[in-house]
Amino acid sequence: MNYETYFPEQRHLIGLTTFRRDRLLPLDAGGTVEVTKGDRVDLHHVVARGTLPSAYLVIDAARALRLRKPEALNDLLHVSEGDPVSTGQLLAGKEGRRKRGVRSPLTGSVAYIGEGRIILQEIEESITVEAGLTGQVVEVRKGRGAVIEGIGAVVQGVWGNDRRAIGTLRLEPDEGLENIYGEALSSPFRGTIIIARRPLRAASLQVLVDQDIAGVIAPSMEPDVLPAALECPRAVLLTEGFGNMRMGGALSSFLVNLQGRQATLDAALPGVLEARRPEAVITVPTTPGERPSQPRTEQTVQVQTQVRLTRGDFAGSVGTIVELPETPVLLDNGLSVYCARVNLITGETVAVPLENLEVFG
Repeated sequence: MNYETYFPEQRHLIGLTTFRRDRLLPLDAGGTVEVTKGDRVDLHHVVARGTLPSAYLVIDAARALRLRKPEALNDLLHVSEGDPVSTGQLLAGKEGRRKRGVRSPLTGSVAYIGEGRIILQEIEESITVEAGLTGQVVEVRKGRGAVIEGIGAVVQGVWGNDRRAIGTLRLEPDEGLENIYGEALSSPFRGTIIIARRPLRAASLQVLVDQDIAGVIAPSMEPDVLPAALECPRAVLLTEGFGNMRMGGALSSFLVNLQGRQATLDAALPGVLEARRPEAVITVPTTPGERPSQPRTEQTVQVQTQVRLTRGDFAGSVGTIVELPETPVLLDNGLSVYCARVNLITGETVAVPLENLEVFG
């Protein structure tokens, strides 16, 4: 291995950049795209509409009614193919508590009747995809959605609960997120995205719901809070991970300086086949015609590269690479690995394994 072929982990922390984001319907959904290439879109602009395929349910009605011949079902039917049905509706058989009948367990329609069976299909679920940011459509994908290009600040995290929120960034109170209380309708935090510098607790998530807060950007939370976070209807993004970690100084200052700006919080849930990163895209002022450069997504480690330490005693610290030793470095734990010498913002210079570094892209 050499430094020219090692590509470290990247998480964007950029004050102003040009970015592109996909806004697509799920792969199994059918739909229509409602924008064209070159269109300007804003946060709530609908990019595509579609429906998710609904499940089928096969009911063996002849067996349930104890019929000797499947065709005998025809004389007991109360519905036909294509008819809408509701939960509890009698499909076949006779009314009455002591009389045998087959009722629908769902709301939907009758897809097929034959061979003594009734096949029901649930109501299709409608879905809309919003732009979620201000920008321009640069590519349309037929039946799926579009690619939107925008300009703004980007901060990426490590975990999200698969929710999306739009709101104004606001710092949590000095006493912490849990100390927000009162009438939600009159709360100054209603509809905002909170910047929390302390780890989240289960009580924090309840405050989000009670106070009608759109979402939260927090450093960490204990693993036992995970189930509650996944069920929480508000967007939750973690910048550091799981455990009892506070937000690093550089990231905290970055977000605090953006207070009052409109942000889209896309708290994507990490997955093996998921290309999206949990992130916040923040609207910042630009001059007419300004087009910042796009993030560098294939950076190698180099001297003068600004990095963030992800593990060890200095996790969360930010610094600059000042040296890349040509041979592996012997660490205090006895391992000999390739390292970078990093000058931290505190003034210390430490040897950090390459696996423990990420660059800001």
